[in-house]
Formats: sequence, structure tokens, C-alpha cells
Amino acid sequence: MQTSILAIHAGERPNGNSYALLEQARKGAEEAGAKVEILVVREKNFAPCVSCGGCAASGDCAVKDDMTDIYRLLRKADHIIVATPIYFRSLPGRFKCLIDRCQAFWQAKYVLNQRVAANPSGVRRLGAFLACCGSPKGETMFPPAEKIISAFFNCLDVELRYKLYVPGTDTIGAVLKQPDVIEKARQIGRSLAEAKSTA
Repeated sequence: MQTSILAIHAGERPNGNSYALLEQARKGAEEAGAKVEILVVREKNFAPCVSCGGCAASGDCAVKDDMTDIYRLLRKADHIIVATPIYFRSLPGRFKCLIDRCQAFWQAKYVLNQRVAANPSGVRRLGAFLACCGSPKGETMFPPAEKIISAFFNCLDVELRYKLYVPGTDTIGAVLKQPDVIEKARQIGRSLAEAKSTA
């Protein structure tokens, strides 16, 4: 069965550095035979979680908007890549809203004891986090965002296996001038495509 990867772009700039990282990972994954589906968060229309409690009984979100299809994508992928710029040591607001809407998954998994991942191929679901920031001080910029991604992945039964952090990328195209970064992103894509460990 062909490995499926959901590649999430969380940034607001269509040609920014985080998208460049995601594109390199996508190319690596496709070169290794995976099927990659891109989810561009800024192109979706969904409301923030309003803590209505509508998911309490079933684990399904009561609000019907573009998140309905996003839930399906998050459930069915074998592996997930998130690529994002860092905003104030955290994630862009629109993407954070998407994560907050996964309260329905949290309810399903931790309260109702339901399996969140469809996982049709049976492989262990792995995740990659690719992030860039304008500041050269990556040691302070990336860890807070990583904590949020780890919580997000945990809720989805995804293991955060690969990380690529690129500081000092304030200008568009900065990551493309770093051959080592390009190769690391491609290798992450290839590694996800070739992952065969069983769940």
C-alpha cells in the first residue's frame, strides 16, 4: 500500500520560507514513492473553538465548516508534516485555531476512549515539524512551538520523529540559499515515505 502523507502549511505567505521547506520535504517523499496531500491552512475557512461542549458525547465537532474535511485528512494520513514560521515563539494564529478545534479529537481519545487515527496501512504514524524564524536566536524561538506541536501530534496518535529548525530566515527565499537545509528537508520526506514500522 502506498504511504500517504499529509503536508500542512501553517504560514500566511504563499511563497515564504516555511512553504519552501515543505516543498522540499514533499519532493523527497514523492521521490520515495509516497502520496502527499497538501493542506494550506490560510485557504480554509473555519471558526475557532468556542468550548460549546458539542463534542462531549460523540467526539465529533458540532460546528460544520472546513474543519469537517480537515478532520478527515488528519485521521486518514499515515504520516503528517507541519511546516510553519514562528510568530512570537509560537504558531500562526490561524493554525493555532485549527489545533484548538482538535478538542473533538482530545475528547474522543482521552474521555471516550475512541481511536482517533484511521491508520488503514497499519504503519506507526510519524510526524515532522519544520519551522523557520527571522531571529538568529533559534534556541529560544523554537521550543515553545514544539511543545504545542507535540501535544497536537500526541492527540492524533502521531510520534514527533523529525524536526528541522532554521533560524535567521527573515527574507523570502533564505532557506533556498542553504543546500544543507534543503537536503535535510528532502531527507525527512524520504524517511517518512520509507517508514515501515508497525503500529
